[in-house]
Amino acid sequence: MKAWKHGAPGCVQQKLSAFALGFCCLLFVVAGPARAQTAATIESLQAQINALQQQIDALKKTMQPQATSAAVSAPAQTTPVAAAPSQTPSSPGSGKTLFTNTAVSVTLGGFIEAAGIYRDRFTGSDVNSRWNLGAGGFPLQNSPNYYMNELRGSARGSRLSLLAQGKEDYAALAAYYEMDFLGGGSGTSGNSVESNSYNPRIRQLYATYDTKDGWHLLAGQAWSLITMNKAGIVPRQENLPLTIDQQFIPGFTWTRNPQVRLVKDFGSIVSAGLSAEAPQAVITGGGLASGSSANYTFRLANPDNFTDVTSTTNGSNMPGSLSLDEYPDIVGKVAIDPGFGHWEVYGLGRFFTDRTLVNGSRNNNTAFGWGLGGAVLLPVVPKYLEFQGSFLAGQGIGRYGSAGFADAVVNPVSGKLDPISEVAVLVGLVAHPNDRLDIYGYAGMEQVSRKDIFGTTGGFGNPNFAPQSLIQEGSTANSSLVQASAIEQATIGGWYSFYKGKYGLMRAGLSYSYSHLRIFNLPSENLSTVMMSLRYYPF
Repeated sequence: MKAWKHGAPGCVQQKLSAFALGFCCLLFVVAGPARAQTAATIESLQAQINALQQQIDALKKTMQPQATSAAVSAPAQTTPVAAAPSQTPSSPGSGKTLFTNTAVSVTLGGFIEAAGIYRDRFTGSDVNSRWNLGAGGFPLQNSPNYYMNELRGSARGSRLSLLAQGKEDYAALAAYYEMDFLGGGSGTSGNSVESNSYNPRIRQLYATYDTKDGWHLLAGQAWSLITMNKAGIVPRQENLPLTIDQQFIPGFTWTRNPQVRLVKDFGSIVSAGLSAEAPQAVITGGGLASGSSANYTFRLANPDNFTDVTSTTNGSNMPGSLSLDEYPDIVGKVAIDPGFGHWEVYGLGRFFTDRTLVNGSRNNNTAFGWGLGGAVLLPVVPKYLEFQGSFLAGQGIGRYGSAGFADAVVNPVSGKLDPISEVAVLVGLVAHPNDRLDIYGYAGMEQVSRKDIFGTTGGFGNPNFAPQSLIQEGSTANSSLVQASAIEQATIGGWYSFYKGKYGLMRAGLSYSYSHLRIFNLPSENLSTVMMSLRYYPF
């Protein structure tokens, strides 16, 4: 009974072996159809994955035009050296894409600014200061403005930009427009009496064509090729001072003017460019009396000599102020990015033309102006502190300096134009303690040389132009011919971004500058300026 109840050990093992064999057979029978079904399922999933991949590839092709052309328009080394927020569209806001069709994407940029300005002498300038004598510049001691402070607010520095971009396999195309409200002056575009109705002006308006093999063509109004870049020679990557003042700082060399520019990248380190830029000569008559001929302006030392330049030349941007020019300004630049900083060397050629009547003979005369310079941007402490320096020296280069000195003077004997020698120097430090704060300090200088001819009452810097009575308030002596010899300035300031989020960027700025103007044959003048700015970059 006991054996029957529990079974013998051998019998139990036989039963278990038979059970295991049967179970394995059952698994084999069931697994066969399961394997077939699994294989079919895998094939079905693979087909769906292939279909999804095809849809993704097609979607990428339609979205491709949204990509910027930076890989084509900028050489490999164009990452800025410790790039600080600048007043170019590339930073602090890079803009926001408005729309994209199958060919072109359009990006909106710019900012709204509320600025405040305080000066310890009345100049009548807006956020673009004038660091010279004359209207909007330093007042002399004979003027009541010398003894008056100045306070004003302005929104005219507000800016709007549009960037349209398209890209092919071999090239990228772009068009850029940038405007503000600082052009024309209060007499022609608005006033501050009741309705500040200032007109917009063109800052930049140009098109670019960039190829994958390193050729870059720019045509239109843009920063001069002589303006320093952050890396390579790339538009919208100009290394502008971070000042609130839209005239920047003396010693900074630049223009924004129509041009045709061609740049070639040689590998990832060297870029070279050549630009033909629209000319404009700033001519001073040198105190010569007006002539009697309707076709000429100045009476020279010889009563038969006249020249017809200055009647159409002044510092404004109105068509009636265009100078007589026959040749463009030519600018060449080589930029090097060796892995530590950004280095530039550049040269400038200019041509000044007038027409004279000498001993009954009428002739066109062309004088040559030139400039040589260089610039450097170095990461002293990478990402935290950078140094920049630049200089330009030559003859007839006044137009390219922020101080706006004259390019040439009418020779009081021959009637021809004599280019004025000048040197411009700028150094600066920019610190970035964190991603919200930028602190800067700049020191700049521009200096011109006297060009008067002994025994005449004309020329540039002639002692006869500066009667000592001009240092007395109320003096009626003629101050229109007084000329400055140099301007030196130190500026400190900073920007703090107190909001950075999905609604854009808002930042506040504060700056102080001390300017020292040296004048031929008169005491120097000083000017302190404080500027405040609140800017909102919605894009």
